[in-house]
Amino acid sequence: MAAALAVATVALVLAVVLMVVRPWEGEAPSPSGFEVDPARVAELEAAEAERAVENLTAAGELAQSAQERLLPVMDGLYEALPPEDEPAEGEPAEQAEPARPTSAELGEWRDVVDDVAADVEALPTGSSEHNIVRNGLLLSTGLLGDTLDVLELAAGTDGGGDAGDDPAQLHDVAGDLRSRAVDAWAVAAVQLDLQYIEADRGHLHAFLPLHSGMAAEGEAEVPHGDH
Repeated sequence: MAAALAVATVALVLAVVLMVVRPWEGEAPSPSGFEVDPARVAELEAAEAERAVENLTAAGELAQSAQERLLPVMDGLYEALPPEDEPAEGEPAEQAEPARPTSAELGEWRDVVDDVAADVEALPTGSSEHNIVRNGLLLSTGLLGDTLDVLELAAGTDGGGDAGDDPAQLHDVAGDLRSRAVDAWAVAAVQLDLQYIEADRGHLHAFLPLHSGMAAEGEAEVPHGDH
C-alpha cells in the first residue's frame, strides 16, 4: 500500500513538473517565443502610414514655400555670379560686369537662407525616401550659406595678398558652391516628385533654378524620367 502511494506521488510530481516546464504543449508557439497581437501590428502600421502622409505633405509645402522665398536670393546671386558663358543681356562677354552685392544685400539674403534652413531642420525624420528629401534640402541651404560666406570674404578683399585672397578666385568658388546648391536641391526635388506620384498626388515640381527667369522643371539637370 505504501509503495503504491509512493508511486502515485511520484507520478503526480512529474505531471506538475511537465506542466510548468512545458506550458506550451499542445499550442503552436510563435517563432520568437512571443505571441504576436495582429491588432497591435495593424495599429502600428496604420500609425506609420499616417506619419508618412503627414511628412509628405509637410515636405511638399515647405519645398514650395522655400522655393518662392529663395528665388530673389537666386536672382541676386545670378547677377553677382553669372556663368562665364552667359554675359549680361545685350553686352558682349568682355564688357559684362557682374553686379557684386552690397553688405546689406548679403545680410538680407543670409536671413532668408537661414530661415529656410531652420524650417528644413524642423522637418521630422521619417522613411528613407523622406529623409533623402530632407537631407537634400538641408545640404542645399548649407551650400547657399557657404556661398554667401565666400562672397562676404571676397567683398572684404581688394585683390592684394595671397592668391587665396583674390576676389576673382573667391567669386569662382562662390559660383561653384551656388551650382552645387542647385544640384543638391534638384536631387531632393526629384525624390519629392516621385513620392507625390506614388501617393497619387500628381507631379510636384519644386526645383530651385539658377534664377527666376528659368523654367524650374525644364532647366533642372537631374532627369525626371517618364511618368
